Order: sequence, then structure tokens, then C-alpha cells
Amino acid sequence: MTSETLAYATLGGLAIALLISIYTDIRYRLIFNKITIAIALGAPLFWLASGGFTLTDISVHLLTAAITFIVFATAFHFGAMGGGDVKLFAVLALWFHWVEVIRLILYASIIGAVVTIIFLAIHKWKRGEGRARIPYGVAIALSGLWITGERIFNHFT
Repeated sequence: MTSETLAYATLGGLAIALLISIYTDIRYRLIFNKITIAIALGAPLFWLASGGFTLTDISVHLLTAAITFIVFATAFHFGAMGGGDVKLFAVLALWFHWVEVIRLILYASIIGAVVTIIFLAIHKWKRGEGRARIPYGVAIALSGLWITGERIFNHFT
């Protein structure tokens, strides 16, 4: 298996893991740790396959993930998002260049607004009691799929 094939295989595995996280977040309002761990463990394999396995590259990925985790852990502390969402953002930050992580966050914000409106409407339509529980992991995973899709389909640009 060539390194290019391995890179595409790991991106495919990431896409599958993100689809599973969408399903579990909608169904159970949880993003399972085994999914986030699998995503985190796949990142070094992707770095190796895509030629980004230098100490500098690894350090930048780890720093980006740590900053992402700290920022969203603060949001978790104030009740703005769930712990699974924080972990999903952080492990996705391991996969992408820091500029792509900023785009990931921007896309997740836009998609998250749409997801919030949809789930608030469903909650109101069903006359649910209490606050609506928004599966924000859906927006995070969809934005991750978007960035992953760009890597797969726009590799000639």
C-alpha cells in the first residue's frame, strides 16, 4: 500500500467515524469516547502517510489541538457545549493544519446555527418539555466531513 493510498484510507476512516458520531449524537445526544479515541489515534497514521511526520509538524498539530481544547473546554465550563463536542473539536484539530481548524470552527458555527434552528423547531413542534437538547456534534462532524472532502476531492488545486 502506497503512502498516498494510506492517506486516503485514513481520511475515509475519519469520514466513517464522523458519520458514526453524527448518528450517535442525534440518537443518544452523546459522542462516544471510543469514536474520539479512534479519530485521535488515526491522526498520526495520517501524518505519516501524508508526509507531515516531522517534529515541527507534529508539534504544530498538538499545539493546535491543545489550544482548541482549552478554548472549547472554557465554553463547556460555562455550559455552552457538551464535553463530547469539546473532545471532537480537539481530536479533529489533530488532523488539520491550523488554518483549516479555523475554517472548521467557522463552518461548525454556521452549520451549528442551522442545526440549532432545526432542533428547536422540532422541540417546539413536539411540544417538548424543558430546554431543547441540541446535538452540536452534528455540526462539528459535518464541518469535519467538509474539510475532509476538500482534501479528497480538491487535491489537484
